[in-house]
Amino acid sequence: MSPAILACDLHDHVEIICMRRYQVLIHQLDGSTIEGIARDTRSTAQEEFLLLDKDGQKVEIPLLQIERIEVLDANAPQQEIWLQQGGSCAI
Repeated sequence: MSPAILACDLHDHVEIICMRRYQVLIHQLDGSTIEGIARDTRSTAQEEFLLLDKDGQKVEIPLLQIERIEVLDANAPQQEIWLQQGGSCAI
């Protein structure tokens, strides 16, 4: 069975957030939040992660555990991205 992955269009939005190094607030499916600077994404054979800088520490958050990403930069073209949508991306 192949691993569950994020829809391509959503993955593109996450990559743009990382490329621009936006300050973000991550809302996770379990109700918790974490704030940091979006730096990159990383994939393993089983899972994809969003990499954040939080207080000088690197934090990995599984993309499929993120409900939504709130971009805290008022000038960002998109302020909120909901990750729990259907679809997949064959990358």
